[in-house]
Amino acid sequence: MRGFFLALGALSGGLLWAQSANVQQLEADARRQMAARNVAGALADYQKLAELVPQSAAYQDQIGYLLAATNRAQEALPYFQKAIALNPKLSEAWFHLGVARIILRQGEGADDLQKAVALDPTNADYRFRLGAADIEVGRYADAVLQLRAAAKTMSGSAGLWGSLGDALQQTGRYKEARDAYAKAVALDPNNTAVRNSYGAMLIKCGDPAAGLTQFKKVLQREPGNVRVQVNVGYALIGAGNYKEAVRYLSQVVKEHPDAGDAHYNLGAAYKQTDDLQHARSELEQAVKLAPNIVEAHYVLATTCVDLGETNEAIAELRKAVEQRPTYSDAWFELGMVLKDQGDTDGAIQALQRSVQLDATDAGAFNTLGLLLKRKGDKQGSERAFAKAAALREAENREKQKKLEQGTPKANQ
Repeated sequence: MRGFFLALGALSGGLLWAQSANVQQLEADARRQMAARNVAGALADYQKLAELVPQSAAYQDQIGYLLAATNRAQEALPYFQKAIALNPKLSEAWFHLGVARIILRQGEGADDLQKAVALDPTNADYRFRLGAADIEVGRYADAVLQLRAAAKTMSGSAGLWGSLGDALQQTGRYKEARDAYAKAVALDPNNTAVRNSYGAMLIKCGDPAAGLTQFKKVLQREPGNVRVQVNVGYALIGAGNYKEAVRYLSQVVKEHPDAGDAHYNLGAAYKQTDDLQHARSELEQAVKLAPNIVEAHYVLATTCVDLGETNEAIAELRKAVEQRPTYSDAWFELGMVLKDQGDTDGAIQALQRSVQLDATDAGAFNTLGLLLKRKGDKQGSERAFAKAAALREAENREKQKKLEQGTPKANQ
């Protein structure tokens, strides 16, 4: 019996030696195939390696990677999943699984990438990809955190800075977005999409002339880019050059009559010149062509108010807040129009929603207080009046502080 075990041991050792030699040969050949960009050859080698060493998570992951790299992401998924089952701490497999699921538009991709980052938090590529995935699912604040962390070691990546600009823009941090886009444009001057976003952020930050310069640079490369043509009009409006904006955008809508955003900007420019009839016509065309432009509903509503068409204004404001329930300006305007229509209850509801979203508007609180008082809600009205008074007092203190800071003082 003892000799059987010795023989068995010797036989097993011989098989392991032969297997190890074969594995080394296959791995060397796989590396050569990869260097030669022969994906099919490398895939065949790794499939043989996986047969020889079925408990290797790395080989399963590599097979999945090669499949995904040749547009076979769906076939790759089981290999990534098997790799994770064999080794739950293999960060590469979690990363590749997450990327594949994102390619396939499967919702779990961002969660897989989070696991990869948790296992290897210093890997900037993982954080970059997770940040981009967070943007796709609307987790913009999370995206900012991941992309900022990645930027510490990937400061030369134009794509990373562009993605960070997108995330910052979505969180309303326009100056930071402007700076991120500026870095992306400096690293990749030919990326017209990022340059366009950079121009938009320059305008948001109060520099329409600089934004216009960026848009013109895009149009030098892409003269037919309608989106950027519209943004030129937006820059002209931002600069207060309304008549030039009307002239320019009129030509854009003539050449591109189906561009809803062009009609919207043209309508806004007309409104600034007090040409309300033309403004309403363009804005009505905008909401017809692009009903998802929430601001177009709002500006159309305010134009209708100016024209005395309150029913139309109410309808457009309701469309605006239905699409964007956090639109505080639209809620406020709706409350004011309903108040003027005599709908006290509707006005109170709209103004309450407005001050919930923006607790800094003293006028909104004061109007709400008046309406609540009219309804006999003494406590509610007193709270609203007190809030309005506190806001006005804070405003006065700030004004006084600025005046004192600007007052010349004698040398002590």
